Amino acid sequence: MIRILRGVPFFAFALILSVLLFPSRGFSDPTAISPGSGGMALPFPFSSDEDISKGFQALAPPFLPWGPNTSGPFFTGTAEVEPIGSWYLEPFVYDSISPGSSSYYMPMRLAVGLGHNLELDTFIPLIDNVEGPPITPSGQSANHFGVGNTHFEVKWQIASDEDVYLPLARPSVALTFDFWVPSGQYQNLNPQQYGADQLGNGTFNEAIMLLVRKHVKPFMFYLQVGDIVENPTTVGAGYGYNNGITQNALPNDHVVDGNLLYYAGAFEHVINTEWGAGYLLEVYGESQSGQNLLFGAANAPAWSFLWAAPELEVTWPHTQKLSATWGAGVALPVYQSDYPRTVTPMGTVTVYFNGPFGYRGQ
Repeated sequence: MIRILRGVPFFAFALILSVLLFPSRGFSDPTAISPGSGGMALPFPFSSDEDISKGFQALAPPFLPWGPNTSGPFFTGTAEVEPIGSWYLEPFVYDSISPGSSSYYMPMRLAVGLGHNLELDTFIPLIDNVEGPPITPSGQSANHFGVGNTHFEVKWQIASDEDVYLPLARPSVALTFDFWVPSGQYQNLNPQQYGADQLGNGTFNEAIMLLVRKHVKPFMFYLQVGDIVENPTTVGAGYGYNNGITQNALPNDHVVDGNLLYYAGAFEHVINTEWGAGYLLEVYGESQSGQNLLFGAANAPAWSFLWAAPELEVTWPHTQKLSATWGAGVALPVYQSDYPRTVTPMGTVTVYFNGPFGYRGQ
């Protein structure tokens, strides 16, 4: 008994002893006087069990809502922004496979938290095009590697998830303002490359996107929809239009692409929070019309497609300063109009660097 009491702080020992000697006092009122006490109040620092609970809660770490670190969907953006001082690097690999063609699209994404609910994202894509029969003559192939169009994005989060346990509570909502620079080759194409050396479409693009994400433990729901305006450009012979099928035959042609609608959504089930392990079901589509929002009637072909993509994800390693999330999946064609039937295996790894002013849970 003596050995045990030596390890107990004096205050705790006095508290326990008082309860044993005066069990009728309780903790309800420090000025409570029992018969025969001589009017002396017990010197307890708390007036009730509720105050004791509050005292210990003040020492506990702040409550963090459910938000595991996962890789998230491939095509649908997330409405949350990075805290200031935090950033992540995310390389993607998409292999768009259609008859006679394989195109590796590998954008490198850098996202940096700016504070004030703002985030800056840049995408610098590397592209490796491989062409073979029936696009090339029998026994011939072509290959070309280079940089595609550069994409800049400013994300502004205008609402945060109100309650991650209630389905009808307010979701996270954000707007993105996007701008593309035609850094990919699109002119002076080599006829012997059969289109493999075209790495961009030569247009400056502007877009506004709406992003929504809702947590409902253990699920997450994502939505993204936006409109992309593609500015006119001048192209040469052999230029391939955005649909990936039609080629231009004129030496100097003024091309006006139609308005481009972007839409995507995803359902995510986080099976294991500690490992960020789970699966996603995602749909993604684009539709280019025959009319440009700012530049009138389009002379480029109209087209559209819709893909469905099952995906898997896991997080490793995962520390307070750094974590990496891994994702893999395949996009399968559901519908296409004047667009090649494309199967797209894809993979990504996202490396997060958490700064001193916030910790990111994807």
